[in-house]
Amino acid sequence: MDQIAQGYRIGLFEAIILLLLFLLAFGTLTVIARDRWHTLGTTESLLARLAAAVVLASVAVGGLSGVILNLVQGAAFSDNTISPVAARNQAVLGIGLALAVTIVGIIRIEMYHRRLVSPPTQEEDADWKVEPPEVAGRR
Repeated sequence: MDQIAQGYRIGLFEAIILLLLFLLAFGTLTVIARDRWHTLGTTESLLARLAAAVVLASVAVGGLSGVILNLVQGAAFSDNTISPVAARNQAVLGIGLALAVTIVGIIRIEMYHRRLVSPPTQEEDADWKVEPPEVAGRR
């Protein structure tokens, strides 16, 4: 396999591992430290969890990517006929798909987190609901 194509393939694996670890770190930080995020506002909480997840994923990808690349080395680098252009296109497509899945995962985790932090009130069933004066006068 060409060195350039191999570089693209390694970059693809490392990017996918980084995005997976980022999603796992974000979910873990959200669940484990749920009580601590209540003290911050919604924007500050989200930014703090994203920043912490980036740091954790960046540290973890350094050691884990070497292990995974050694495990999949035979299957991932067995195609000797792949051109650098095809390898680059595969890497861009794979990273794009992994990024899309990561973004959707973060949005879903944040939606669940916000629903648990501030559950919606059931105004239709509330006994204390007061009608505006113009509506009350029509009866």
